Amino acid sequence: MNIISNYSKDTKTEKKISGSYEWWYFDAQSTDGYKLVIIFYEGNPFSRRYIEAQEKNSSANAEQYPAISISIYKGSKPIYYSFREVDSKSAEYSNKLPKGRVENNRFEGRSHQTRLEYSISLDQSLSNGDSIVADLTFSADRQSQPFSPSKDNGQESHEWNLVMPSCHVSGNIKVSGYHDEEINFNGLGYHDHNVGFEPLKESFVEWYWGRYHLNNSTFVYYLMNKNEIWEKKAWLIDKSGEILRCNDIETSNHELSLFGLKTARKIRAKAKDSEMYLQLDEILDSGPFYQRFGGRLLMRSEVGIEEAKGISEYIKPGRIYHKMYWPLVNMRIAYPGKNHWVQKNPVLYRWTW
Repeated sequence: MNIISNYSKDTKTEKKISGSYEWWYFDAQSTDGYKLVIIFYEGNPFSRRYIEAQEKNSSANAEQYPAISISIYKGSKPIYYSFREVDSKSAEYSNKLPKGRVENNRFEGRSHQTRLEYSISLDQSLSNGDSIVADLTFSADRQSQPFSPSKDNGQESHEWNLVMPSCHVSGNIKVSGYHDEEINFNGLGYHDHNVGFEPLKESFVEWYWGRYHLNNSTFVYYLMNKNEIWEKKAWLIDKSGEILRCNDIETSNHELSLFGLKTARKIRAKAKDSEMYLQLDEILDSGPFYQRFGGRLLMRSEVGIEEAKGISEYIKPGRIYHKMYWPLVNMRIAYPGKNHWVQKNPVLYRWTW
């Protein structure tokens, strides 16, 4: 994996190989307990349609399978969820600016002299009667770039761009339908950009990721299993962009999910005189190949103990290709011109969350 932190590369990347993918990820937590995760995709790696096309035609490309997922949580409970794949004509991404659109949902980045700012606007209605309208701003002071490109001249199979490890998020969200919520959002957020130049399952067997905002820094980690060889990385990134690398990263308390995923619920790491203890105690989303957690981080250092809450994720991408799970996936992902009958039911659709 190539890890960078570069606003100028937060643009659409050329993806020649069938099965390639790209996503722009945004998350945030408000001071009063709301959480949001918004992901724009070009080449939806979780798409049954894209996988079938890869198997039939090696020329199937990412531009044909754009998508967006939106999750809004109140505490640990989802109040809005959607995952929509759209026709290629209903989406566009810029290769010159950090800018993208999926139907009426947009993001755009702007670089000011001392700040970076992203605006996100959402306008979406679902077949079950739920809808969301939102305008959000992600903003952060310009920092030194904690990660620079690898010196290796060869192209890595996956690039992870931590554009804004920590930022302020504000705006308004209106959710209507089964839940009616008007949220004046104010909190902390995170934005990264991932691109893979091969199918997700070819790059790794399983992957843990998470981020937690402390008083003066952000803890970011990823644990990647590459054919039974684990690559474990974690960092403390302070508000100026300076980075402290962690070591001695360990996982424990593995628990089995309803779908047979065995995931670690505790992660420990060290960085100089500090120790981090992460407990993944809230299951926000659980499926046959993916889990999202709300977690709690305790950091013990020479100045005392700090606590932070954040978001963690786990994925086992090989399972996406197991067709036995596709009926479940079809209930969650809305494909162009076709909504599963469960997605049309206000009550049944929530069982898939």
